[in-house]
Amino acid sequence: MKPLIILGALLLSSPPAFADDFIYLKCENQTRLTSSEIKTGKIINDGEIKAETVYLKIDPIGNRFMSYKTSSDKKDYRWDEANITGGVLSASIANANEALEVNGEIDVEFEPAGKLKSKVSAIAFGMISTEIDITGDCVNVAGSIFEEALKEPDN
Repeated sequence: MKPLIILGALLLSSPPAFADDFIYLKCENQTRLTSSEIKTGKIINDGEIKAETVYLKIDPIGNRFMSYKTSSDKKDYRWDEANITGGVLSASIANANEALEVNGEIDVEFEPAGKLKSKVSAIAFGMISTEIDITGDCVNVAGSIFEEALKEPDN
């Protein structure tokens, strides 16, 4: 009987960010964009920087994650695959269609919560090349914070 009481106490004392086997993070990021015309090499913008907030829902057991950017006008929430080891999430970003080709990677420290780093290359309409560097600091939040962020109106 004693082991059951101890196990119950341990389960009840888990932090809220880990209560449902998911880890929730809020990351304050700086995004740096550098774009150029492919044909001429002319710089369109050189290091434009903007701040954004990203919320992450991480499933360490399922090796997957879901993200939401407050600056996004697209409400498409789906699980993406990741490599999760040693408290770090690493994932490749690859997407291509007739208008846009995107390739990159993201690394997020989540145990303990820490740095987010991402580097992405994008080509739009075969005409404009953009390099995107993202760095941020993440903190653990409760699952309810992530869910509330999803309900916020578009910016």
